[in-house]
Amino acid sequence: MTADPTPRDVGPSRPAAIELAAAILIVGGVISLIGAVGGASALPGGTLALVLATIALDVASIAVGLLIRAGKAWIVDVNYVAIIGFLDLTAAGSSPIAEILGLADAAVVVILLVHRPWFQQRAASAAGRTVEEPDRP
Repeated sequence: MTADPTPRDVGPSRPAAIELAAAILIVGGVISLIGAVGGASALPGGTLALVLATIALDVASIAVGLLIRAGKAWIVDVNYVAIIGFLDLTAAGSSPIAEILGLADAAVVVILLVHRPWFQQRAASAAGRTVEEPDRP
């Protein structure tokens, strides 16, 4: 006698690379958030909008990491990570941490592109469909 599948059992198992991608974004977002909040007091006046934008991007990185881990919103995930990686790499000249985070974001984009079929299978399973041959990126 088999038990009814719970939402946790729906869909293919999560690849280790997806776990890594989610962890990179979540940890990177937390590190950047701590840096933004910690360094906000040392910034000159009139930079509140920049600090708030940085905090919003860091919180969004954490949220996208959670979406990746859940296997949802692939197109949003890959586009957000590509943009945030570009922003990190443009700041790489002034901060070695930004360079590391930018390169890590580039790795996440590659992981997301390679594992797009997993996202498609996950969405199909949630909708009660099957995907025999998912599209390759």
